[in-house]
Amino acid sequence: MQVEIKYVCSVILGPLKSGPYEIPEGSKISDLLMTGLAEHPDRSYEDVKDMLIFLRNGKPALPDTALNEGDKVHMLLKVFGG
Repeated sequence: MQVEIKYVCSVILGPLKSGPYEIPEGSKISDLLMTGLAEHPDRSYEDVKDMLIFLRNGKPALPDTALNEGDKVHMLLKVFGG
């Protein structure tokens, strides 16, 4: 199935390619992130998962949220400060 992804977190993930991704049926947001991270072996899922906010079709989502054909996923960097 195909989903669209927009990475808005290059500080953490590096220059991952935004755009359409072909992923297996039953994939979750975490699977999509790991697919992108496969291009950058210096980064791991465990290193970055807590630094990101996920949106699926414009609504907040968790890493274990299942994806459907045509979903649009945004991965955003959390804002830290104090």
